[in-house]
Amino acid sequence: MAVEGRPLLDTYREWLTGPYMPRGVQCQHCHMPGREHTWKGIHDPETFRQGYRLETITARGRAGVVSVRARLWNVGAGHYLPTTPTPAAWLEVELVDRAGKPIAGAKASRRIGRDIVSKPSGWVVREDSRIPPGGSLEVAAGWKNGRVAEATHVKVTVRVHPDDYYARLYRNRLEGELTEEARADYQAALERAIGNQYVAEETLVAIE
Repeated sequence: MAVEGRPLLDTYREWLTGPYMPRGVQCQHCHMPGREHTWKGIHDPETFRQGYRLETITARGRAGVVSVRARLWNVGAGHYLPTTPTPAAWLEVELVDRAGKPIAGAKASRRIGRDIVSKPSGWVVREDSRIPPGGSLEVAAGWKNGRVAEATHVKVTVRVHPDDYYARLYRNRLEGELTEEARADYQAALERAIGNQYVAEETLVAIE
């Protein structure tokens, strides 16, 4: 019971109290497809893509306001998306013109994950924006100044950092005093964590 009265890793309870257990859908159905002992998870882009559905609505108002609502649904994960506190994903929206050039100042995003930090008193949750099975998370924004009138599409991106917590930890360690050997190890670990980042989806949606 390390984090606000709940386990640091509570995946089993998430599955037990969700809609998948009564339907007989178990962990192996998604994480060991074809009975392969690969235990695929968030580090595998295809496995992550099977867990969500993305919906986007755009509108251009009479006052020149361009509004966007992007919603990410957890439709395939039998636990919170993501379940562990180490990864994070971002749902991003950005207006672009006919040439695909971003409209300055017309961008919004939300972090999806369990943002925790270790302090002398114990673990502290700064934010928990994970998506439960069947639930969703939304990014909604509107703009009307600058080059917004030239916007023709909204670029919607789902960006995944499987090792987000570790990357922050390694960067923090690298800011302190380290032996030459330890610094090399942390730098290599950071590069591996960064190398695991990927874009799960990037799509252009016309502004109606």
